[in-house]
Amino acid sequence: MRNLSILGETAVELPPAHRLLDLCVDVTEERVFVLCGDDSATARLLTYVSQYTLTDECVLPFSAAEQIMSMHFVMEREHVVIALASGDICTAGSGVEVVGTVDAGIAACRWSPDDEILALVTGEARVLLMTADFDVLCEHALDEGQEESVMVNVGWGTRETQYQGRGLQQEEEQSTQQEQSPEIQVSWRGDGQFLAVSFVRAGMREIRVFSRDGQLHSVCETVTGLEHTLAWKPSGRLIAATEKRAHRHEVVFFERNGLRHGEFVLHADTQRALALSWNSDSSVLAAVVDVGSGVCVQLWADRNYHWYMKQELRGSDIQRVVWDPEDPMHVLVVCASGFTSVRLHSVPAVAHVASTESNAASCVVNGAQVLYTPFAYANVPPPMCLHTLDARVPVRHVSFAAFGAGNGFALLLADRRTVVLYACDSGRSSPQEIRRFMLPGSDARQIAWLEAGVVVSLGASGVGITRIDDSDEVVTHVCPEHDSPLVLLSSAPHVERVLVEDARGRVFNVSLAAERLESVAELPTQCVEIDAVDCGELGVVVVGRTARNQLYANTRLLSPACSSFYLRKDVLVFTTTTHYVRFVAVNEGLITGDIPADDEAVVSEARRRVERGSTIVLASPTGDAVVFQMPRGNLETVRPRALVLAAVRQALDARQYREALMACRVNRIDMNMLYDYAPAAFMGDLAEFVAQVNEADLLNLFVSSLRDEDVTQTMYTGIQSQLAGEDKPDGTKPGKTTAVCRALRPVLQSVTDASQFMPTVLTTLMCEKPPAIDAALQIIAALGQDRRDAALTYLLFLSDVNTVYDAALGLYDLPLALLVAQRSQRDPREYLPALGELNALPSEEYRRFRIDAQLGRYESALGHLCAALWEDSDRWTEVAGFIQKHGLFRQGAELLADHERIGDVYVMYGDALAADKDWGQAAAAYLLSQKAVAQAVDAFVQNKEWRSAMSLASAANSGFGPQAVYDTARQASSVLEDHHLFGDAAAVLLEYTEETEDAVMLLVRGSHWAEAVRCSHARERSDLIETTVRPGMDAACESLEEDIGEIGEGFAAKVERLRTVRLTPLSQMTELAGVDDSVDVMPDTASMASQFSTFTATLTDISKITGSTARRLSKNKRKAERKRVRGKKGSVFEESYLVDSLSKLIARVRVHQDAVRNLNLALLQFGRAAAAARLQRVFAAVVEAVLQDGDWVFDRQRVLVQGDAGQIDLVDDVNAEGLPATPRLPKPVLPSNAWRISALP
Repeated sequence: MRNLSILGETAVELPPAHRLLDLCVDVTEERVFVLCGDDSATARLLTYVSQYTLTDECVLPFSAAEQIMSMHFVMEREHVVIALASGDICTAGSGVEVVGTVDAGIAACRWSPDDEILALVTGEARVLLMTADFDVLCEHALDEGQEESVMVNVGWGTRETQYQGRGLQQEEEQSTQQEQSPEIQVSWRGDGQFLAVSFVRAGMREIRVFSRDGQLHSVCETVTGLEHTLAWKPSGRLIAATEKRAHRHEVVFFERNGLRHGEFVLHADTQRALALSWNSDSSVLAAVVDVGSGVCVQLWADRNYHWYMKQELRGSDIQRVVWDPEDPMHVLVVCASGFTSVRLHSVPAVAHVASTESNAASCVVNGAQVLYTPFAYANVPPPMCLHTLDARVPVRHVSFAAFGAGNGFALLLADRRTVVLYACDSGRSSPQEIRRFMLPGSDARQIAWLEAGVVVSLGASGVGITRIDDSDEVVTHVCPEHDSPLVLLSSAPHVERVLVEDARGRVFNVSLAAERLESVAELPTQCVEIDAVDCGELGVVVVGRTARNQLYANTRLLSPACSSFYLRKDVLVFTTTTHYVRFVAVNEGLITGDIPADDEAVVSEARRRVERGSTIVLASPTGDAVVFQMPRGNLETVRPRALVLAAVRQALDARQYREALMACRVNRIDMNMLYDYAPAAFMGDLAEFVAQVNEADLLNLFVSSLRDEDVTQTMYTGIQSQLAGEDKPDGTKPGKTTAVCRALRPVLQSVTDASQFMPTVLTTLMCEKPPAIDAALQIIAALGQDRRDAALTYLLFLSDVNTVYDAALGLYDLPLALLVAQRSQRDPREYLPALGELNALPSEEYRRFRIDAQLGRYESALGHLCAALWEDSDRWTEVAGFIQKHGLFRQGAELLADHERIGDVYVMYGDALAADKDWGQAAAAYLLSQKAVAQAVDAFVQNKEWRSAMSLASAANSGFGPQAVYDTARQASSVLEDHHLFGDAAAVLLEYTEETEDAVMLLVRGSHWAEAVRCSHARERSDLIETTVRPGMDAACESLEEDIGEIGEGFAAKVERLRTVRLTPLSQMTELAGVDDSVDVMPDTASMASQFSTFTATLTDISKITGSTARRLSKNKRKAERKRVRGKKGSVFEESYLVDSLSKLIARVRVHQDAVRNLNLALLQFGRAAAAARLQRVFAAVVEAVLQDGDWVFDRQRVLVQGDAGQIDLVDDVNAEGLPATPRLPKPVLPSNAWRISALP
C-alpha cells in the first residue's frame, strides 16, 4: 500500500553541440562520467562531480560515430572502460589507452557486479569471459551445447498440448512472423555467479544461461515474440524480458533453469520496448518503452503477486536509465542532450487521518488507475480494491485533503501540470471527480490539497500556491526562492497545515495569508516521510523518518531502526527493523520521555512482536485496529493492547461502561481495568454501570474476574510509564474484591425485577473472600420453589457441591441440606440415613454438636456439647474425650468455668502441657485445678524453678512429709546440676538438706570459690577446703592456662594465614573460583540444563531437573557447604572462614575474663600469688593480641561467600581505600582490661 514519490529532480544539460552517447557512475566519489560526441564526431569524456558540476573533459581516441557497446567504471582500478562495436576496448583514468581489440567486433558487453569479469559476445557469436586485466578466461561459441543442455519436456499439461482457441493461435502466428531485432543482450545475476545472453538463433530469440566459468547452464523455453530486452533481477530469482504480441506487450519472467515464471502486461499504448533495468534491491523494474507520442520510463513494482506501474517519467529523446549501484531509489534518465537525476521514495498510500469521520482511505497508483479502498468501512486486501478510478493519464502523485474529514484527494498526472480533484462522502460510496485543471508550469512533482479551492505544488521552480474559484479561474503564486532545495511536500491534517521540507531537514509551513514559507521545526537530517501533531505547550512537533530508518521527533531521535510509522492525535505508532511495533504517547514525553530498547524478556504494553518485515498501513484514529502489510503484500489487521486500552480508558472517561466492558471482553483485557482505572468514580456510578450493561451474564463475567490486585499498576501501567522504565509496584489491593461485591449487591437487589440479577447477586457472594456461601444459601432458602431450584443450580455451578452441602448442613437446616444433596452425585443410601439419624436426635444442642463435629468445626461443636452437658451430666466422659482429642483445653475451661468438673479440665490441660515439655504452663494449670499439688511441684522442678517447687512442697497444706520434701530437694538439685546451674543446685541442698559435702563439690564445679570457702566455714567443715576446694582450684588453674594457651596459638596462626591470603589479588581469587573443586562437573550422560560461570553454579531451568540430577545437586550443595565451613587452604572460601573462626576465638576470650579474675582472687586468698601472676600474664598476652589485630581482621574484609551453592559475592560498596564501606561479617565486642588485678606483677 505504497506509492513512488519523486523527492527531487536535477536536469543536467550537456555543453552546446554535444550529444550524449552513454554514461556510468562512480558511487564512492559521487561522480558521473558522460561519453558524448560533438559536431565534429569527436568523442569526449565529461566528468561531473557533486551537484553535477562539470570538472573535467578529455578527448577519446575514437570517433563519436562508432557504436558504444558498454561503458563502465571499474572501482578497484579507478578507470572507465569503454567497449566499442568495432572491437576496441579503451580505458580512461589517469590517461586514455586502448588496451585491446576483438578482431570479430563486439556485439554485446557487460561487466559482472563485482567488477571482476567482463563478459563479451563477439561478432562471430562467441562468448568471451575476461578478467579485469583483460586476460581471457574462456571462449566458446554461443550456440554450443544446446542438445546437451536443453530441457526435456514431454508436454503433459503444458500450453503446447492444450487448445488455446483460434484467436490466440492466429496471434502467435503473427508474433512469429514479426521481424526479430538482431541485437544481443547480456545480463548478470546480482551475485555474479551466472549470466544470461539473449540472441537470435534460426529466426527465434533465445535466452541462454551460463555459469561464471563459462559453462552452459540452461536454455530458456521458447517464447514467440520475445524481444531483445533482458534484465536479471539482482536478488537472483527471475530473468525479465519483453514479449510482443499482436495486440499487447508483456514483460515475461524466466527462472534460472529456463522455465517461464509469470508475466504482466504493459500499458496498451506501448508500441515498442527499448530496455529493462532493475534497481539494486530488486524492488523496482524500469521499462523504457515507446508509447507513440514519445519514449518514457515506466517504473513497476510488485506486491502480493501483482505488478503496479508506480511512475511514468517523461522526457525528450530518452535512451536508457542507469540505476545507482548503492542507492536503490536513485535513477539517472539518459537523454540525447543530457541526463536527469531522479530521487524516489516509497511513501504510504494511506491518508494521515485526523477526523473521526474520515474514511481512512488508501489510493494505490497503478498507471492511470487509482485503487481506492476506505479502510474505515472495507478492509480489501491488495491487489483488489473497493473502487477503481480511471484518471486516463498515468498518475504522478497523490495527496489527501488536509481539511475537513480528509476524505477528498488530489491527483497530479504524469504530464506534471494536470491536477484532478476527487471528493468522497463518508461511507462505501465511490469518489467522484469534481474538478480537473492545469497548473501554469510544467515542472510539478508533488502537490497538496490545503483548502477546498487551494492546491500547493512543489517543483523545480519552488512552491506554488494555486487558487481555483467557482469559475475555474486558476491563479498561481510562487513563494520566494529558498536557499536550499525543497524535497518534500506533505499534508498534516492534525494541525491543518501543508508542510514543506528542504534538503537540510528544515520544515516549513505554507502560509496562505503571507504566501511564503514559515519555519515550523528543524530535523537533524532530511526525512523522506513527515507528519506533525500539536503537543500542547510544546507546540507543533514534527515526526519524520529518514531513508536510513531513523525516526525523529523534532531534533530528538526516537528510534534508529524505524521501518514505518503512523501518527495519531494521541499516539505515535512505528515498526522497527527488529520486528516490533512500538507505541509512544503524544505528549511532552514524545520529546523528553525515555524510550527503552526492544527487549524480548520484558512484556510491555508499549510494544509487541510483529511478523518480520511488516510495515504500518493505517492506525485507526477512532478504533483500536492497526493494519499491517506483510513483505509479500497481504494485509493483516491486529488490535494492539496499547490501542485497545486507550479505547477502554476513553470509554470509561465518557462513562460508556458497556462499551468498555465489551472491548475488554472481545480483546481479553482483564475486567479489573473497569474498576482500577478510576475506583472512586466507578463505585459512585454503580447504578449507571448496571443500567448500561443490563445483562446478568456480562455482570457475572465482571464480578468473577475481580481479584485483589490493581491492574493499572501491574499489567496496564500505560505507555508513558513503561517508556520511562518505571518499576512495577506490587499492586496488591487487599479487600478490593469484597468491597466491590458488597457495594454492587444492594444495587442489584434494588432493581424492580430483582430476579433478573439473582445469578449476579449469588456471584457477588461467592466472589467475596472468603466466599459467603452461608449468606447465599439463606437467600436461596427464602425464594419460592421455582426460583429456588434455578438459584441453587447456579450456586452449584459456582462452587463445589460438597462445599455447598457442608455449608447447608452448617446452617443446621436439614431440609436445605437434603435439597442440595439431591442435586449432587451423592448416593442417597449415604446421605439419607445420615440426615435421618441427625433428625432423630432428641436434643437440639447435641444435634448441632454432631453436625459441627462432622464439619470439623470443633470449637463450635464443643460449645454445643458443653450446653448439652448442662442438660445431661452423664455426657462428661464424651466431653472429656472430645476436649483431649482436639486439644480444646482453653475453650473447655472457659465454657465449664462454673461447672463442678472444671478442676478435671485443668488437670487434663496440665497433663497435655507436661507431655509437650511446657513445664511452666503445666505447673500453672495444675495450680488452677487445686487438686494436683504433686504434679505442680514436679512441673516446677522440671522447669528449674526450685524456689517455687520447694515453697509449694514445704507448705503446711501441701501433704508433703519431711522425707518427701528431702526427696524433692535432691531431685531439684539433680535437675539443676544437669543444666550446669551449680550455684542453684548447691543452694537447694544447703537449705533443705544436710548434704554439705555435695553442696561444696557443686560450688567448686561451678567455680564459685568464695562461696565454697564460706559454706565450708559456716557448716564447720574446714576439712572440705583441703579435700575439695584447693584441689579444685589447682585443676581449674591448670585447665584454664591450657585453654588460654590454645586460644592464643590458634589466634596467632589464623591471623598469620589471613595476612597471606589477603596478599593474593582479588582478580586471582575470582579466577580460582571457576576451577575450585567445590563445583562438581556433571558427567556427559547428565542433563545439560545447568551452566557454570565464574561466580555461579546454578541451574538455568529448574523444570528440566530430573530426580537423580536433583539428588546430585543437593549432595553437591552439602559438599560445598562443608568445604566452606572447613575452610580448605587455598580455596576461595578461606578468607571468610578465617574471619569467622577468629570471631569465635574472640568470643571465648571474653568468656574467660571473669573466670580468670575470680580464680586469681581465690589463689591470692590461699597464698598462691605466683600461680595467679602466671595465669594473668598468659591471659594478658592473648588479650593484647586480640586488641592489636581485631580491627584489621574485621575492617578489611574483601570476599563473602553466600548461598547454599557457594556463590562468591564480591564487594561492590567500597570506601576511598577500596575496602568495603560496611563489613560483611560483623565485628564482635573486643575484650577489655577490667579483669586485671593491678597489684599482681
